[in-house]
Amino acid sequence: MIEKANTEEKFSPELIYSQYRRKVLGYISSRISSWEDAEDLCEEVFVKLFKAMERFDAKQAKPSTLLYKLAHDIVIDYYRTHKEHGELNEESATVSGADDIVGNSMKLDELKDALMQLSEEQRDIIVLRYYKGITLLKISEMMNMSYKMVKYRHAAALEQLKKLLE
Repeated sequence: MIEKANTEEKFSPELIYSQYRRKVLGYISSRISSWEDAEDLCEEVFVKLFKAMERFDAKQAKPSTLLYKLAHDIVIDYYRTHKEHGELNEESATVSGADDIVGNSMKLDELKDALMQLSEEQRDIIVLRYYKGITLLKISEMMNMSYKMVKYRHAAALEQLKKLLE
């Protein structure tokens, strides 16, 4: 266990790292397709954790709580900063289930323009779902929202996208 009897005492970074690195890496790699990016993000989590430990109060939460919150936030930031929807190619534009909205004859420029008119959250959901192929359940975990909320926002984003493309 990480917590020590004396909560005034600092936690050992080496102990936390050795106990949680594999778990955090597993958490991140299950959400990120690139192993190298997952490893980089894992290291970023621990850097942020160790910087935050000075302000950490063990009476309010376990270090693992802060660790997984940081990991979750870093994964979300990763997807927000690595928006690949501007680089869509012909093959990725025709995803099954989106054909009724996008249509086979849709030009990629029109799709890109329509996507850019969506809110950032809607765009993230659409890109994660159709370009990255991530399920709505996984997206709900990544964005820290309930499944029902992501499902509702996904439907609203598709409806708005459909209107923009008409």
